[in-house]
Amino acid sequence: MRKKERQFITLGLVVLFAAIAWWAYNGHASPGVVLNLGDNSTNTTETYQLAVSDLAASVDQASGHVLVTFSLTNAEHFNISSVQVLYALNVADPNNATYTALNTTIENGTYKAEIPSKFGDLVYYKVKVTYDGDKVLESEVQSITVTDTTAPTINSISIDYNSTALTFAISFNATDNDQIAKYYVYWADLGTSNTVSNTTTFTPVEATTLPVTIANLTEGNYYALYFTVEDLSGNIATLYNETAPLVVQANTSATWPVQVTEQSSS
Repeated sequence: MRKKERQFITLGLVVLFAAIAWWAYNGHASPGVVLNLGDNSTNTTETYQLAVSDLAASVDQASGHVLVTFSLTNAEHFNISSVQVLYALNVADPNNATYTALNTTIENGTYKAEIPSKFGDLVYYKVKVTYDGDKVLESEVQSITVTDTTAPTINSISIDYNSTALTFAISFNATDNDQIAKYYVYWADLGTSNTVSNTTTFTPVEATTLPVTIANLTEGNYYALYFTVEDLSGNIATLYNETAPLVVQANTSATWPVQVTEQSSS
C-alpha cells in the first residue's frame, strides 16, 4: 500500500473516531454502552433525640394538689415502657432527696400527673422516662410553692345580743377553699345616733374561734360594725366596710344579710 493511501486511511479513521466521540458527547450513546461515572447515590441516616418538653406545673385551688403536664419530643421513634413524675415535698436538698413515683396519663400527646400536696408545701418534681429496654431519661428538677390565691367568702353574720351581760356574740358563716385562720370584728359605739361620720373610730377585735364577743355595751345604743376573715395564706374577705358599716342597736339579736322569704298572695 502506498504511503499516500495509508495517509488517507489514517485520516479517515481519525475523522470517524472524532464523529463517534461527538455523537456520544451530545447524548447519543448507544443503549448498550454503560458509562459508569461513579456512585452518585447517598445514604442519609437520621438521628432522633428523645426529650421532655413543655414541662409545667399548676396549683389546684380546690385541693392544693399540683398538676404536672409535659410532652415528649420524638417519642414515636423509641420503645417507651414507662413515663413517671417523681416528686418530693419540703426537702432540704432536692438533689439528694427520696422521690415518690407517680404514673402518668396521656391525652392528645400531653402527659399528666397529680401530686397530692397541700397549701404551703414546697414541691420538687421531675420526669423519668424508661425506653428501649433499660435506658432512662430524666428531666432536671423543678419546684413550685403551693400557694392559695383564693379569698374566703363571708356568707352571713349572726349577732346574738345578751341584754343581761350587755354583749354581742358574733358568729360568721364563712367558707374557704383551705382554712380560715382569723376572724375580725371592727366596731364603734355611735351612742344614741345611728349615723356614721368621718370621725368615727373603729376598734378591732381579733379571734381564731367563734363567736367573737363585744362587751360593755350600752342598752339601746347604736353600734357600727364591719367584718373580715383571713385564711391561712393571708387572703382576706370583708363584709361591709369602714365607710359603709352595718349599724345595729343593742336591743335584739339578728342575722345579716337578712333572709327575706317572699309570700304569695291568695
